Amino acid sequence: MTIRDGIEHAPGSEFFAARLAEIGDAGLVPSPCVNICKIDPYTSVCHGCRRTLDEIAAWSSLGDADKRWVWQQLPGREPPV
Repeated sequence: MTIRDGIEHAPGSEFFAARLAEIGDAGLVPSPCVNICKIDPYTSVCHGCRRTLDEIAAWSSLGDADKRWVWQQLPGREPPV
């Protein structure tokens, strides 16, 4: 029996780069959550959205400029191993 946790379906860097281009500079900034919520215990980075635990916790209180900054970081982050 194989236990799957969904991380094998986590999006690659190109997904985050394309979404960042779609978001642009105007309007509300959506969450990068992709519903694959598994935090790496060593790096505190989510396997699905690649945000840090601190970024996830602060997301709802961040302004749009800070949310865009987080989005800009995601394409360059390697997924946790």
